[in-house]
Amino acid sequence: MNLSPMNFTPVNATNSDQAIRILAEAFADDPVVNWTCNQPAALDAFFQITLPVFIPHQLTYLDAQGRGAAAWLGPNQTLKWPVTLSSLARVLKLGGLTGVYRLLLSGAKTEHYHPKTPHYYLFAIGVTPGSKGLGIGSALISHLLKRCDAEGMPAYLENSKEENLAFYEGHGFKVQQQIRFAVSAPPVWLMWREPVALQHPR
Repeated sequence: MNLSPMNFTPVNATNSDQAIRILAEAFADDPVVNWTCNQPAALDAFFQITLPVFIPHQLTYLDAQGRGAAAWLGPNQTLKWPVTLSSLARVLKLGGLTGVYRLLLSGAKTEHYHPKTPHYYLFAIGVTPGSKGLGIGSALISHLLKRCDAEGMPAYLENSKEENLAFYEGHGFKVQQQIRFAVSAPPVWLMWREPVALQHPR
């Protein structure tokens, strides 16, 4: 189903709670995130820790109607993870000592495999359960992929759910490698997208 062009709202301090709620709901059944956080009852704490790190880079946005959200990192932008007593306490509460270990392990493995070539990085994209099948996810991802194409810049993501492979492949991503954060962890598909050359009128 195709939607008319959608409006997007940048995420900032005033609406970050809404973005966190959307992503927590969208990733509630994600096998890799649930393994990483040691099968928590809710994922709000995970996104309360991670999402604010992306927001200052101004590539995190919401569907204006609050049905979906996406968080990206731009070329040559770097993350500064807040390793504080507060964040560690949240991780501990989220998944216990096992959760702390798995979160640190997954972060290290993710960094190890992360491409060095400049690119746009899709950290998370999600749609509320009641809004699936409306084309919102496609609109969210296309919003930034148009920028990738305009700048001639590739894009990269880690897909943590097998059933989402077709969605990302439909938007030009190709699987480069399949990894696991540990023997007991579900698979993660590392996906790369080359920019599409824009057709300029003669």
